[in-house]
Amino acid sequence: MNQLPFLVEKEETDKDICVYIHGDLDLASAPQLRETLLPLAEKDKRILRVNLKNLHYMDSTGLGVFVAALKLRKAISGEMYLEEVPEKIQRIFQISGVDQYITIA
Repeated sequence: MNQLPFLVEKEETDKDICVYIHGDLDLASAPQLRETLLPLAEKDKRILRVNLKNLHYMDSTGLGVFVAALKLRKAISGEMYLEEVPEKIQRIFQISGVDQYITIA
């Protein structure tokens, strides 16, 4: 498998924050996402949107980052949405059952 460069970008407005994920999310790249996503999930009350349009691969390590972010959002009653989720990535959320707890828009 060719490893695509991993990139996390962030756009903020007064009402929401959108995090864009590009490339492959796995054991090597998960810490980079964790560094960006978890502080936002834990402290910022604005709506948190995560755009996965350009996410090409995700393993269980990446899934764990989303579960951790979701727990932090629930603790502060914050909203979190996954947007433009590719079908193969959406399948991982479905198989794991995480789709029952996170909004996939």
